[in-house]
Amino acid sequence: MKTIALLLFSFLLTTSVCAQYKFEKNGVTIRTTPQEVKDKNSSEFGWVYEMAQIHNTSNLTKTITFHVDMYYDGICSNCSNKEYQYTFKLAPGELLKGNILDRTSSGLKYFKEDKNKRIAAVLSDIQLTSFTSN
Repeated sequence: MKTIALLLFSFLLTTSVCAQYKFEKNGVTIRTTPQEVKDKNSSEFGWVYEMAQIHNTSNLTKTITFHVDMYYDGICSNCSNKEYQYTFKLAPGELLKGNILDRTSSGLKYFKEDKNKRIAAVLSDIQLTSFTSN
C-alpha cells in the first residue's frame, strides 16, 4: 500500500512540474505548454518557455486584454510592469499560437527556466490579472 501511495505521489509531483497553465473566461481559453529551445546554435539553447495559445471558442469577435504576472521561485517579477499588458483581437473560432523561434511572440511566450542553469530563477506560477473580454 505504501508503494502505491508513493507512486501516486510521485506521479502527481511529476505532472505538476510539467502541467499546463489554463485560463477560461467569456468564450476565451488561454493555455500554455512548456517548450524547450533545442537549436544548439541558439543563444537560448536549453531555455524553456511557456508557449501560449489563445482560442476564441465563441461565435463572436473578441477583444481580450490581460496582464501576465510571472512568479519566479514564488516572487512576482513583473507585477507592476506595464510592458506585460497585452491586447488581442480574435475572430470567431480564431486560435493564436506563440512560436518558440519568434523572439517577438509578444504575449504568447514566457520564459520558464534555463536547463543550463546560467539563469537560476525558475517560473513557479503564471497569473492573468486585469482580464477583460468584450
